[in-house]
Amino acid sequence: MPWSEVAPGKLQRAIGENETFIKLIGDQGHPLGREHWAINSIASFKATGSLEEEDLPSLFLEAWKALRFDHPSIAAYAANGKTLEYTVPDVAALNQWAADTFHVVDDKAADELIPELKPEAYVTLTYLPKANEILSHTAHWRTDGIGVLLLIDALFDIVTRTTLVDPHKLAWGEEVARLAPAVEDAATMPSEPTEAIKALGQRCVETFSHAAGAIGIQYEGGDTTLPSSTRSSRLVFSPLETNSIVSQCKIMGFSVTSAIHASVAATNHALASSSNKDKHYTSTIRFSLRPYLPSPYSTPAYASGLYTTGWMKAVRASASWTDNAKAYDDEYRKGLSKEYIDSHRHYALGLSNLIRNMPQNQDPPPSDVDISSIGIAESLIARVKGTPDRGIEVQNVSVGVEILTRQCVCFVWTFRDQLNLNIVYNESFHEEEDMAMFLDTLREILVRELDVDCQGL
Repeated sequence: MPWSEVAPGKLQRAIGENETFIKLIGDQGHPLGREHWAINSIASFKATGSLEEEDLPSLFLEAWKALRFDHPSIAAYAANGKTLEYTVPDVAALNQWAADTFHVVDDKAADELIPELKPEAYVTLTYLPKANEILSHTAHWRTDGIGVLLLIDALFDIVTRTTLVDPHKLAWGEEVARLAPAVEDAATMPSEPTEAIKALGQRCVETFSHAAGAIGIQYEGGDTTLPSSTRSSRLVFSPLETNSIVSQCKIMGFSVTSAIHASVAATNHALASSSNKDKHYTSTIRFSLRPYLPSPYSTPAYASGLYTTGWMKAVRASASWTDNAKAYDDEYRKGLSKEYIDSHRHYALGLSNLIRNMPQNQDPPPSDVDISSIGIAESLIARVKGTPDRGIEVQNVSVGVEILTRQCVCFVWTFRDQLNLNIVYNESFHEEEDMAMFLDTLREILVRELDVDCQGL
């Protein structure tokens, strides 16, 4: 259902089926003052030239208002469980929205602030001068890991413009043409499924059955332990190490993501308890739907839409690392068929029904480490914005999600020729040293299986 004006300056549309599925997952944390899978994206940067001397908090605030004009869906909100709303702001409303969603935190870095974040009605942006960082926080049903970096790139583009137009003087009301549609509408997915669509959608739903009886790593706490804050542990390979890994993956005939995926699987098995090591490993094969959408929805102009998909894949404990790398690579290389995309509305409906009927107490609860690959981050956010006389150098980026379960997710990307791994976890169930050991083990497995000598680089 497309956006429609229901009153002067007020627009609505139905929450899409894919958004509903993700929102059901996120909302489960609300009773605890948390939001499962909320996305946190960080960019550390250096202001260059005359920008170093400017009032950056004020500049980011005005740029944030202007970003809303370009990407109005960052200010859309869930009016209820079924409807999104957007209101064209007057000057007072724009300033109030900005006051509610833009923050400056002087005494913390992003990693210190993330554990304190709570669910918000809108996307929020925090400037952290101490660490020279920007932190974006959003419910996952609004966008995805690709979209959040595109939005930060757009923000930096506004900040470094030669002349920043007064956001209060923009032609407010025109921005509604850029409200992001649900992916079902963007991709013109059939609303009435054929029998073939129903069958394919159901087969996709059934891949989630692989989660039953799957391997997991050891965790802290018992059945009644409540989740607390999300933390992260990172591993960054040097440019020389990254180049060696990329080169060897090309020689062996699979992608870096596939190699990392196989290493995550092997690390899950290596760190499982002795009684669980023979279990299969189940993880998510994730795809961005953006390249499969028609223009303009395939472009950065619709960064604030949720355009992602995936399904579950299991690998046997007895499978070799190379077999798994090739199996994952086969999944990633085949891409998404038109038939799959046409079935996605029905697939998402099935997943929502699965979430609504999920058993409350699973024994044992899932505790695996999954994977999510962002790819080459420079395709989403430029290293440099503006000019040397007045610009921004983006030094590092990071993407992660809020985690409220015993499961963890390893995010993977490259930026400035460095391979980055970022595991997010809940501190009620995992210790920092255990996550560091997971990454160390993963690194050891990766370089061994690729026969790369990272020690000498």
